[in-house]
Amino acid sequence: MKRRTVSAILGSTLSGLLTLLGFGSRQAAAQTPSDVGSSGGMMGGMMGSNMSPTDMQGMMSRSNMMGPMKLGMKLFERHTEITRATDYMPNGIIDTTVSSNPTTAHLIQAHVIEMYNRLAEDRPFPYPMSNSVPAMFANSTKYERSYKLLPTGIQVTETSDDPEMVKVIYAHARELDRFAKDGMPAMMRGMMSKAG
Repeated sequence: MKRRTVSAILGSTLSGLLTLLGFGSRQAAAQTPSDVGSSGGMMGGMMGSNMSPTDMQGMMSRSNMMGPMKLGMKLFERHTEITRATDYMPNGIIDTTVSSNPTTAHLIQAHVIEMYNRLAEDRPFPYPMSNSVPAMFANSTKYERSYKLLPTGIQVTETSDDPEMVKVIYAHARELDRFAKDGMPAMMRGMMSKAG
């Protein structure tokens, strides 16, 4: 599949997702080239990528759209209000994510708490923007995690005795740095890297 076609498909998907969540103008829609239909439409186009139909359905499910995806989208929308600092240790990270905006600080806290609860309950969810989140859920027993609430955000500590898991922890921290720095473009790059 051509990179332009994948970009158009992902753009349409993101546009629809954001509209469904109430972000942006309801009249805005991405234009898709005519050759999208010949590739089997959105689902057929995604079939050629690492995103399965189950991932797409899960990502677009009501529970995902009203839960982790909605909160994540709010954070992407506010990425310029977020500051991150990561201390890399031989066995993991200590990561501090804060905002001077109290609403954004609360969203950061809620997101981390929700993700840690999902990890503890083994409740993964489709998150095609991330290359590290699936590995973190698949290996949730291979690392320790804790958090400390701060007045302006949260501090997390993630460590492991498994060198391969430490690489995943590092990758996730770098991914979050890109999300906070670049917002939606970083998310789209994550989706594109999965699409090949």
